[in-house]
Amino acid sequence: MTVCMPRHGAPFAGCATMRGMELYKFLQQQGLGSRKFCRYLVDSGQVALNGQVIQDRELQVDAQSSGAWTLSGEPWQPLALPLYIMLHKPSGFETSHQPSHYPSVFSLLPASFVQLGISAVGRLDADTTGLLLLSTDGQFVHALTSPRRHVAKRYRVGLKHPWNDEQLQRLQSGVVLKDDPQAVRADALETPDALSLLLTISEGRYHQVKRMVAAAGNRVLSLHRDRLGGLALGDLEPGQWRLLSQDERCALGF
Repeated sequence: MTVCMPRHGAPFAGCATMRGMELYKFLQQQGLGSRKFCRYLVDSGQVALNGQVIQDRELQVDAQSSGAWTLSGEPWQPLALPLYIMLHKPSGFETSHQPSHYPSVFSLLPASFVQLGISAVGRLDADTTGLLLLSTDGQFVHALTSPRRHVAKRYRVGLKHPWNDEQLQRLQSGVVLKDDPQAVRADALETPDALSLLLTISEGRYHQVKRMVAAAGNRVLSLHRDRLGGLALGDLEPGQWRLLSQDERCALGF
């Protein structure tokens, strides 16, 4: 076991592999506040590891430092960064840090995640529900939103009118949207019942599914994304989130 020697006072035992960055910078990287505030947390004795208070703000630490952390007397588990999150977006939330009419989806996450600069992988409209990925990894966000990546996205579409064969044919062969002469089509299409579709696309144009269905001669009443790439929303309840597993990240190429 490594013994870390603070600049002042007795040796601090029990902090195996304490390497990385100064403690106060590490706390800031974890989204706990400004550098000034994180220095205050350390200087005021609010940070402890294995029951021992740490007041050396320049002690070298990282997220893999072993032991039981407490912060202001409460148990605290450092985050393994960067963050990769799956959220079940409820209706009535905007995918924006600066929402206009509805609460932000980021309000559903811990405030520390927002401090870390987390971003959404694409957007879902305020009235659209379902699978939304978020990450602090800019390359991950860019890669999955790039048109060249052609990431498949499946939506459960609730229709105003029962579908007919002509509408299905148009969605499969391609429809022309008002602002683009190039036809867009469904990559896959299923019909669970007369008033719903399972529609898969690999593009991400503005209100694409709603506009495709309108161009085919029907109207979307509800829209829910249940798959993105190889990921399925599963049993996450609306408003709930979870971290992606290593296998899930690998399936997305990360």
